[in-house]
Amino acid sequence: MAIITIIGAGMAGLAAARRLDSAGHTVVVLDKGRGVGGRLATRRIGAARLDHGAQFFTVRSPEFADLVEAAIAEGVVHEWCRGFASDDGHPRYRCSAGMTDLAKWMAIGLDVTTGERVTDLRHHPADAYLVTAPVPQALDLLAASDVQLDPDLAGRLREVTYDPTIAVLATLDGPSAIPAPGAVQDADATFSFVADNAAKGITTTPSVTLHAGPELSRMRWDDDPDAVLADLLEAGRRWVGPARVLEAQLKKWRYATPLNPLAESSVVASAEPLVVLGGDAYGGPKVEGAFRSGRHAAEALLAALGG
Repeated sequence: MAIITIIGAGMAGLAAARRLDSAGHTVVVLDKGRGVGGRLATRRIGAARLDHGAQFFTVRSPEFADLVEAAIAEGVVHEWCRGFASDDGHPRYRCSAGMTDLAKWMAIGLDVTTGERVTDLRHHPADAYLVTAPVPQALDLLAASDVQLDPDLAGRLREVTYDPTIAVLATLDGPSAIPAPGAVQDADATFSFVADNAAKGITTTPSVTLHAGPELSRMRWDDDPDAVLADLLEAGRRWVGPARVLEAQLKKWRYATPLNPLAESSVVASAEPLVVLGGDAYGGPKVEGAFRSGRHAAEALLAALGG
């Protein structure tokens, strides 16, 4: 059996790890973050739990449905609503105590090391690698590892761009003004998504997550964080309502949303060493897209390794 190292413990990396582990291979997952999940991210502020990355997910494919049904059966995932402005009949799912719960559940039984920044694949000898980092970071890692890419593939990867997101996380002394079911998409000229974490059901402490839109996030990215936080809290008064902000934090996602993902669900970047690339920039930017990319990448590795 092969030794396979996966860079990134987000949805794509964990989906691939589960498949490769089930096939009997030795799988090591490394992530630079403090915990698993990537943008399946939940943060604590005092007693509150706030989702600050992906806010929900949907299910459209049979393979993802199987995973979600198993997570529902174990109490990890719950249906949140069936639309925000109106009921369109299509479930939106959230996790019991925040989106990171799904990643933690997926990581059970896997060899995962967090707080490990990989700067050169050669420092982590393996038979094969899967890199699920955002494309610019993946390209930097491959270059540092002296992995030679096909010029056409390298060119297509360099063309992948991302929208950033600046998120405000705030605890309140009372309920917010965000209407049921606890979120608004395309909320206003400032915010692309606003959510009430208590109404969502992941905490009992009043708290809100406010995602600034991509244009504003890009424009304010390098500004003083305290000034950005103050300005966004002022712009968010409509959604906070009469409640008082008790504590607020800023979180920045440089590679929040790939704008022009590759059509392929994963790509083989190199045969020697065997390196496959996957993640939400391959085949689709949603949570389910990252899952399907991870599964596709796992199948590509299995095929290359002979099963």
